[in-house]
Amino acid sequence: MLRRIFLYLVGVGLGIAASIMFFGDRDIDFSYFPNARTVKHLRAQNFSISDKAMCQLTCLGLNASSFEKVFKDGDLDVDFRASDVDGMCRTYTIEVEDQSYTGFRLDDCDSLSNVLSLQVTGCTSCD
Repeated sequence: MLRRIFLYLVGVGLGIAASIMFFGDRDIDFSYFPNARTVKHLRAQNFSISDKAMCQLTCLGLNASSFEKVFKDGDLDVDFRASDVDGMCRTYTIEVEDQSYTGFRLDDCDSLSNVLSLQVTGCTSCD
C-alpha cells in the first residue's frame, strides 16, 4: 500500500515537472468577470482621445500619454448601470481612483476605444 502511494506521488511529481518544463512561465490573464472582460477588451483595441477629453486633460495639467498609462495599467471599474451597452457602439462609464478625475466615458466602436469625456469638476471651459 505504501509503495502504491509512493509511486503515485512520484508520477504526479514527474507530471508537474514536465508541465512546468513544457509550458513554462506564461502570462495568463483570468478575466472571467464582466468588469475584467470589458476592460481587457477595451485595452486591446486602438486608443484615441476626443477633443473635449483632451481639453479636460489640458485643464487638469495632464497629457495624453499620462492618461493612456492610467488607461492601460490602472485599476479601472466599469459602471454598467451608467453605461449604454445596447446597439453596435457601446458607451462605457469607467471609474478611476487616486486621480485628479473620478472617471471617464468611453465609446467602444469598430475596434476603437475613444475617450469621450472625463468626469471632472472645475473645467467649465471645455463644455
